[in-house]
Amino acid sequence: MTALSGRTALITGVSGAIGGELARVFGREGATVVGTYRSRRDAAVAALADIPAERRILLQAEFGGGDSARALWAGARDAGPVDTVVVNAAAMAPTPLAGDDGEWDDGWQRSLQVNVIAASTLMREAARAFAERGSGSIIAISSWAALQGSRIPDLGAYAASKAALRSFAQTLARAYARTGVRVYTIAPGVVDGGMGTADLDADEVRAVAEGLTMGRHVAVSEIAELAAFLASDRCPSLTGSTIDLNGASYIR
Repeated sequence: MTALSGRTALITGVSGAIGGELARVFGREGATVVGTYRSRRDAAVAALADIPAERRILLQAEFGGGDSARALWAGARDAGPVDTVVVNAAAMAPTPLAGDDGEWDDGWQRSLQVNVIAASTLMREAARAFAERGSGSIIAISSWAALQGSRIPDLGAYAASKAALRSFAQTLARAYARTGVRVYTIAPGVVDGGMGTADLDADEVRAVAEGLTMGRHVAVSEIAELAAFLASDRCPSLTGSTIDLNGASYIR
């Protein structure tokens, strides 16, 4: 028997590198995976391909505000009781400090709608349902930028939104600590896939890695393995924690 047998995990953004690996690891550990995607259906289908058909469900979701998050939660629950929610889907919209005002405004709006309002609403819905049942785990994928600001000046809204997500996760953990609901935050450093390496060529990827303390990026597999461990609830007193996963590049 594997660690998550008999459980159901809702994982947002499985069409991306981190979300796809989350789906694969949770599926490997025996969970039924309800994966969401916004537009890249083929990538989402591929991420769930190794999971037996009876343990995989794919949902299209815009995930851009409170109503969309509530609709997503309702759709996921229609598939059966959910035990774990992994909030992974995110927007990395540029907000240039010296750029066009319209791009600035649009970037903040997108960042807040996806990374804060939709994410927090989904977590709120899950926490209330889990509290009624007396168990359940919520895992928010934040960023080391939430703890130190972005090292890229044009990604200020992204860093701020990930800090807001972390803060809300802490609030939720306190509010539901005695109900059996566990809330965790994972704060990765520069990741070896997805937004962490988007638009970079191989030489640029290597140059970024050389600037990190371990000389390499955080592997997406590390994020997924950690999330699966947290979902197992083997260390419930970790609830409320932010777990840094950055290879000593940032130490608090």
